[in-house]
Order: sequence, then structure tokens, then C-alpha cells
Amino acid sequence: MKVSGIICEYNPLHNGHVYHIRETRRNGATHIVCVLSGNFVQRGDVALLSKFDRARLAVRAGADLVVELPTPQSCAPAELYASGAIWLLHNLGVVDELSFGSASGDIETISLLTEAIVSTTTIYGERIRERMKQGESYPAAVFETVRQRYGDQVASKMYDPNNILAIEYCKAMQRQHVRFSAFTVPRRYVVHDSSRPAGQFASASFLRKSVLEGELNYPEFVPPFAAKLLSDRIAEGRIASMQQLERVALYRLRTISTEELLTMPDMNQSLASRFYAARNANSLEEFLAAVKTRCYTMSRIRRIVMSTLLGIPRELMQERPPYVRVLAFNDRGRELLGMIQERCTLPVNTSLSRLRDEGGMAEAFIRLEERASHVYGLAQGTVSSAEEDLRARIVMEGRR
Repeated sequence: MKVSGIICEYNPLHNGHVYHIRETRRNGATHIVCVLSGNFVQRGDVALLSKFDRARLAVRAGADLVVELPTPQSCAPAELYASGAIWLLHNLGVVDELSFGSASGDIETISLLTEAIVSTTTIYGERIRERMKQGESYPAAVFETVRQRYGDQVASKMYDPNNILAIEYCKAMQRQHVRFSAFTVPRRYVVHDSSRPAGQFASASFLRKSVLEGELNYPEFVPPFAAKLLSDRIAEGRIASMQQLERVALYRLRTISTEELLTMPDMNQSLASRFYAARNANSLEEFLAAVKTRCYTMSRIRRIVMSTLLGIPRELMQERPPYVRVLAFNDRGRELLGMIQERCTLPVNTSLSRLRDEGGMAEAFIRLEERASHVYGLAQGTVSSAEEDLRARIVMEGRR
């Protein structure tokens, strides 16, 4: 038996994701467990399809077990996002390998890039802080410091969008002293966030745009079962978008105090002042444009907006997930669950209500998860509540 872990959003699942799962199988995986983001994702956006839909699609595509990455980590900066997902995989006690995509598909290159960035941020932290004082964002300051130390070629590979999360996964694996190895699959068809498809492959951002704008070209880039589900959810008004939440978000941004703003993750006094000054914007786009500067990346601002909307406190985002919530599985996944129940160091269940009974940090996470589910229900054309999440019955999918 060889168990591989995959960290994913599948927003939405497409042919490139299916290719990655198949390549993971070709590398010897007998069982695959996915850590899937919840209803809100790392770029500070809502997921097109619910976590339950995306989990079932993952199993249809070849995964065996899907567990949820809780909302605080799903909406976190790359380092905390990776750390939370690696923590879950490590504590399952069954994972032998982490499988992820990268630009080169060469694990030695990713390992070298990881060592370069860890070394640079450790040794040249003061230089990075000085650049930030001069108006550069943290990623830009680190990039320039790495470029000066290692040259353009290394720096460009380090900040290739296809490598950024791969490096964060490897950093988290080092920090947590995990027992599993790393395996990487090259992205050979379209680059991350590409606006142009290639053959039967397109980026998730291209597909989201196609669905939200009512274009009908997405079916050729997703497996047939995913195309059918997308079509069904469009007809049912069950597609979610940030546009549906715009007025809710603007209400929150207009009424939150500066004191509460300062409790949000990744917030500082200067950025809080910009949020407060832009609070009377008439659209979310106008608000984001007013806050954006060279110091602050748009993804950082969008994540803070999402944290503000959902009420994610800084300290909860920095915690590690206190439980394992199962979203979907097949018969191979049920085999895994039997092993996990014996070895996992965290409580495992399909039910948020039962996990809430663990108390302590689990209860705090689930209160937030319930609030997030209520908000997600407003992001869909057909409004729903958190009851779907709290009372969800997980059905075992057939083996594929």
C-alpha cells in the first residue's frame, strides 16, 4: 500500500486536475487522500461549487478520500494555507507521499528553491524589512533579495506561480518534520491563472470566468461528470460568486470599527487606515482599487476582506486544524478511514455537530464554519443556510 496526499481547491475540477491524479497513480499510489479547501478559497474568493460537490467530483476523478481544510486555513496566506494542510496529512498517520504540481516537475529543483528562500529570509531578514519600509510588498522584497543573492534565473523559478505553493508545501514539511516524502508532477499544458486554453486544458481561473459570464465553452476542458454537475448547478442557481456577496461585503466594510479591523489576519495600522478611508466605496471593485498600493498585493487585500466578512480572527488563522472532517470517500477511502481511526492524533468524523462536542478549539473552529456556511448560502443564486453543512449526510461513492 502507498498512500499519496493531494492539497487542492478544485475550483472547479478540470482536465489538468484529472491528469495530476492519474500521474500520482502512475507513480505507485494505491490510495489517494485529498485535503480540499472549504467554501472559501485561498485567493480571497468564494468557491464556484460547494465543498460537498467538489469533494464528490474529486472522488469521481480518482481520489479515494476527501477531508476538509477548515475555513481559517482555506482563506490564509500561502504559508499558513500550506501549513494547515500539511498538518492534517501528517496527523492522519497513513500518508506516505505528498503529490503536487510544479513548473518543472523536478523535486530536486523544488527542494533547492525551498532551501534558497528559507536561507535568504533567515539571513537577510533585516534587508527584506528595509525594502518593505521603502514601499515594496513582502513578496517583492523577498524576490529582489533572492535575485541579488542567486541571480535572475533562480529568482524567476522561485516566483513562478506554478512553484509558489510547491515551495510552501516543502517548507511546511520541513518545519513539521513529517514522515512522508514529496513527489511533483509538471504542469505541461497551461500555466497557473492562464487566460488562454491549450488543447483540452484550461486554467481554473479561465473556467470560472467562463461559467460566471455564461459562456458555454467550459465542457471541453472538464471531465464529462464535472460538466454535467456544473450544468445542473447553473440551472438550479447553485453557482456561487463574490458578486452575489458584494452588498453584504460592503455593509460589513462600512460598519466595522478600526479596532476590530486591527484584529483581522495580516492587518496592520497603515492598511487598516486605508480600509477605513475606502469604506464608502460604491462597489467592491472600487474599494479594492482604493486600498491597493505597491506595498499591498491584491490577493492580500482580498483575503482580509474575506476575513472581515466571515469574522476570522488572526489567532484562529494561526492555529492548526483541531479535527479531521470527512467530506467524501469510496470503498478504498473506507479502507483508509479504518486505518486513520486507529492512527490519527485528531478526532475524525463526517459530522460537524459531533466534532463540536470535542469542545475547546474544535468548537471555536466549528462556530466559524457555521458562520461561513451561512454567508456562502448568500453567495449562491438560490439562497441556503448552514443547515446543509451541519446536517450533511456523507454518502460513499462507488469505486472508479
